[in-house]
This record gives sequence, C-alpha cells and structure tokens, in this order.
Amino acid sequence: MAVNQLLIGRACFIVRAGSLPNGYNQRPGMTLLLADGEPLELEIDGQSALAADAWLLAPEIRRRFVRPQPHVSITVEPSHPAYARLLHWARLSPGAAHRFEVARAGRALLVEVATQQAFDTWLDRLLTQNHQPSAAPNPRLEHLLALVKDADIETSAEQLWQSFRLRYPSTQAHCSHWLQDSIGIPLRKLLLWQKLRRALEALSGAHGATEVAHSAGFADSAHLSRICLRTFGLRPSQANDHKILQVNRFPDY
Repeated sequence: MAVNQLLIGRACFIVRAGSLPNGYNQRPGMTLLLADGEPLELEIDGQSALAADAWLLAPEIRRRFVRPQPHVSITVEPSHPAYARLLHWARLSPGAAHRFEVARAGRALLVEVATQQAFDTWLDRLLTQNHQPSAAPNPRLEHLLALVKDADIETSAEQLWQSFRLRYPSTQAHCSHWLQDSIGIPLRKLLLWQKLRRALEALSGAHGATEVAHSAGFADSAHLSRICLRTFGLRPSQANDHKILQVNRFPDY
C-alpha cells in the first residue's frame, strides 16, 4: 500500500501524506493543512510561519514544508458548498492564512472519512465548531461555475465571460474584480484547474502522461508536468506511481 494517498471527491481533494517532496506549491482553492503528529513547520509566501496544529490558506498562497512530515492536505474547490465559508474564515486573518486547532475527536473522524457524504459532514462540523456562519446563496456565481463545468477543453476565459454577460450584463473588468472578490481566483486559473482535475482523474486509471495531457486539454505532457508540479509539488509520473502516491475516488463521487 502506498505511503501517500490522494482521494478525489466532488469539488475536493484529500492528500494523506506520509512523506512527500517539500517544494513550494499553491492550490487554486481553499487549503486545509492538518498535522499528523508534530506541529506543521511551513514557509508561507516565502516567510517562515509559526508552528501550528493546522492551517487554513486562501487560494494562490504559496506554501512549503520546511521538512517532509506526515500531514493531511485538503483542497476545497469553489463549487463546493462550504467554499464561501472557508474563504470568509481565512480572510479574518492577515494574509488570509489562518492558524487553528482541530480537536482529537475531529481528527479521529477525518481518519475514518471514506465517502463524499462523510467528508462534507466533517467539514460542516469543523466550520460550525469554529463559529463560521452559513453563506448566502450566490446565483450569479453558481451560474458562472456551471458554465465552467460545462465548458470544453478549448473554451477560453474570454468566451466564458461573453456567455456569462448575456445573463449578467457588465464589463469584463468588473466581472473579473467580482470573481476575485468572490472566490479569490481569476477565471483563467479556474479553467486551468479544471484541466488539471481532468488529468488527475485520468491518472487514477492506467493512462500514460502524454495521453492524459492531451485528453485534459494541455498542449503536451511537459505543460501538464509544470502545472502539476506547481500545484501539488509532484510530477504526473510521480502521481501515477502507486509506490509514491495512490490515487482513488470517493465511491459516492
């Protein structure tokens, strides 16, 4: 069995890491980092951070472990129902990087998480215990995320904005500012993340890197490798090596 595991869910990824490379990476989503043993020792955006039991990081924040150490890394994507609550929570702290603690009971429940429903329940409980209010519905954002989900691999950010403005007329500059405020990610990077998600899902099967890259919409395997390394700190060849990382999906995803 692999030391490290990647669980792919609906609008979320969970990495259970025993020992992974500790280079810089940044996620286009909310990131929860939980220590599995000793407190986490991190550099965040190039600065040494105080050791902590857990961190909540807003999108695009660069982080690096000072040394490889066991941990759980959770990435929550903008289409997840809890995303707005997580972003609000992170933005309460300077730089949108928030230190917090997870009770022993909460850790035990996370270890047992094996389905999408169980994960969503765990995350909702974490937010409620930390007094994070429910988020109001956002039909405009839901419409844009639906357009992103349905877009094919050739669709550009400009084309999506054109479709979006048919229902919500505005300038593209205003739309871009609104989206950055709403989810902390520009549309171009959101589309790139969708491509990477397709690639990771394909890597869970018996597919080569070149085939995966083309099917996900990347120019070639080198392009996929650069994006994967920047986002997860791993190359696709490592993510496809079950001796290093075992990739699976939630059974109810």
